[in-house]
Amino acid sequence: MDMYTRNVEVIEHAFSQIEKATGISSVEEIVTTFIKAEEQNYSLFNYVNMLNSDIDTIETKNNAIKAEIHHHQQLKQMSEQEKESMRDSLAKEIAEYKENNLAKHQQIKSIETQMSQIKDCVERMCSGFRNSRMFKLAVASHMAYDEGTQFNENNVTQYLAELEEFISSFIQHLAQREKNPDAPISALSLDAMTNKEFDKGPMAIENIPNSNAFNNNFEDDATAEDEIITNKRDLFKKFEEFASKGYIDNLHNQGKSK
Repeated sequence: MDMYTRNVEVIEHAFSQIEKATGISSVEEIVTTFIKAEEQNYSLFNYVNMLNSDIDTIETKNNAIKAEIHHHQQLKQMSEQEKESMRDSLAKEIAEYKENNLAKHQQIKSIETQMSQIKDCVERMCSGFRNSRMFKLAVASHMAYDEGTQFNENNVTQYLAELEEFISSFIQHLAQREKNPDAPISALSLDAMTNKEFDKGPMAIENIPNSNAFNNNFEDDATAEDEIITNKRDLFKKFEEFASKGYIDNLHNQGKSK
């Protein structure tokens, strides 16, 4: 209780000092005054930070100006011969930049001309494939060729993808017409095929059934009079036997190649 009384006395004494110093007797007014003072301090703090940032910027500019002044002082101390040599060096650099810039412009013009020629050829070929109505796109999209269509690095791959699929279909069509046994894979892109490792040794392949032997054995088994099976259960067992020997897969693959 004595400590509580002592704290109250300390607080009352502090308020009396505040009242004497500020002339404020109301607690609410004191709180409001402190809040306003804190807001003012915060504003002053932000203003000081802004001034520090301006000081840093000004110091950076001053350093750049000092460096430029030093450079001009060095130029002033140079002899006429050194100045002439520097002028010649700068003129040579400017001439090289102009020459490189001109070469780049000519290269750009050449590429634009080539792109325009490629665009005309691609448009003509794609139009021919579409008009034939023999070839359909499965992966690429039909591209529009408006009056202002131009090939660039952003769209050229999309336009060429349509032509590539048409050409692949055309190659496959020619192979099938010529009855090429490799017709289904004749349109594969070389980029999509894996590199052949010719330096590797021969690969050992085991348990590959011989197709001719299989066909002969299968025909003999199927036509043998004592092997004809009519019972469903026995037929299923025979099927499982053929499947375990790889005969079923071999027949399926032969049917696809035909």
